[in-house]
Order: sequence, then structure tokens, then C-alpha cells
Amino acid sequence: MNNHASSHRQLILLFPGQGAQTVGMGKALYQAFATVRNTFEQASDLSGINLSKICFEGPRQTLNATENTQPAIFTVSLAIYALLAEAGIKPQWAAGHSLGELSALTAAGALHMDQGLQLVCTRGQLMANAFTNRDGTMAAIENLDASALSSLIKQVEGQVWIANFNAPGQIVVSGAPQALEQLSTLAKIAGGRITRLAVSGAFHTPMLAAASASFSKLVATINITAPDFPVIGNVQANPLTTVELVREELNNQMCSSVYWTQSMALLSKIQDGCFIEVGPGKILKGLLLRNVRQAQCWITETPKDIEMLLKNLGLACTGQ
Repeated sequence: MNNHASSHRQLILLFPGQGAQTVGMGKALYQAFATVRNTFEQASDLSGINLSKICFEGPRQTLNATENTQPAIFTVSLAIYALLAEAGIKPQWAAGHSLGELSALTAAGALHMDQGLQLVCTRGQLMANAFTNRDGTMAAIENLDASALSSLIKQVEGQVWIANFNAPGQIVVSGAPQALEQLSTLAKIAGGRITRLAVSGAFHTPMLAAASASFSKLVATINITAPDFPVIGNVQANPLTTVELVREELNNQMCSSVYWTQSMALLSKIQDGCFIEVGPGKILKGLLLRNVRQAQCWITETPKDIEMLLKNLGLACTGQ
């Protein structure tokens, strides 16, 4: 396919969040492409974290610490985006899942790389600190819809909320461990399937109110510009197109639910839409196909993935 043939396709980028990390992520791309190496070096210098070591060698426990996971995934995603941009990929839309929203906003030029990374590092640190002296946990619940789950939550004593509307039949709940245990029991009786998530806190809940207030103070100091292309925000599943909308989103996203199902429904209406998951793993491709069965989505984990994507779009990339 030549460049002209690919030009009518609407390219939609999806940026993953926490949970996509694996030890070794980005290593093959780092070895193959100078652009990826440059992004890693820049991010390590800016953050003071040896990101290539944490991403490539781990150990898993170190990579899975929230304060490391967030800058690590952000760096892999931005390195891949730099590679795609260099090859001539010009997206029309983007969305990012939770942390991925900051990657998407940085890719769209709303945040400069160093400010995006500063926000991500602070966000990870604040979220880690928020659960230093108290317990919080999360679980994915399948086979129950949002209204059924909401009525079960009303029967629970204690703090539990819907954190992510990921796909029809997959909702993530978040809260205090005992409340979540009680909800899990009720959900099983109702025919739900429960999977505990390996997280260190109850993210996307009011339990992060103090962390979110601290984060908002940093957001107020950051120079934000209007995105080069619309980013669908997690909080309301609406396009973020202005500085004011981006700032409001950043102020609210830590405590708010992630409306991913609604975001994918919006993006699925785009004529000739072609999705690209920009970052480690293929979690978002899996969720996309549960939301939009006929969707086409490319992944970007390895040099081979990049080669296949660019070949399909009639573009080429040089490794060095």
C-alpha cells in the first residue's frame, strides 16, 4: 500500500496504562532503533531513574512499584511514538488508559516531554504514598453489567467503587479490601467472575483525594498547549481539544472512573478508523476487540510489529 492509499485512513493511537508492564519491555526496540535509545536516555536523565535497567532487567518487584511502573510505561510508549512519528505516521485521534492518558497528551503536544514525565513521576509517587499506611486493592469483575454491579455495591458495607468501565462484561472495582471481599462474594453469587489485580492501592477512587489535590497543584504550574489532535479523556469520554479541557481532565482523572467502554464506542464511529496500540503489550487491543469486534488494531511491541504496521501503511523505518 502506498502513502496515497493509506492517507484516507484515520489513525487512532491507544496508549496503555499500569498493568501493561513486563520485564524486558522495549528492549528489542531499544537495540534496533536510535530514536528509541535517545528517548530512553532523555527520560532517564530527566527522571533520575535508570529506566532502561528497570524496563529490561527488572526485577519484577522493582518494575511493579507504582512510582517506577508509571515512568517506565510512559517512556516505552513515547519512545515508540517517536519512532512512528519519524516514519511519517500522523494520527488523527488518541486515547490513553489511566496513566496512558498522559502519554497520549504528550504525544499530542499538549505536554512537553519533560513536563509530561514530571507529571507522571509525581503521579506515581503520590499514588504510591497514598497507600503507605492504609490498604486498598482492585479486582476485575466479568460477566456482570454496570447496573447489576452498581446495585451490588449498594449492599456492601465499606468503601468500594467502580474504577474502570473497560469493556462490556469487564468492569474493574476498587476500594478497601474487606469491602471488596464482600462485593466479590455477592458478585460470584450473581454469576460474576472475579480476578484480583496485582496493585498496591485502590486507584481511581475518592481514596486518592489528597493525592489528587497535590497533583493539581503541580498541574497548575505546567505549561499546557492545545493538543495537535483530539485525545479522548477518561473522565467523561469526550475529546480534549483545548488547554482548559486538558487541565480539567488532569485535575480529575486520579479520583474518577475510567470510561474506556464509552471512549471506544466514540472512536468506533470514526470512518475508516485504524487503531495502533502504542506501548508495551496488547491489553488495549484485547479490550478494543471486546468493545468493537470488527476493529483493526496493530501492536508495536517488537521491531517486527513496527515493520508490519509500517508496511501496511505504506511507510518505512530505518534501524541503526
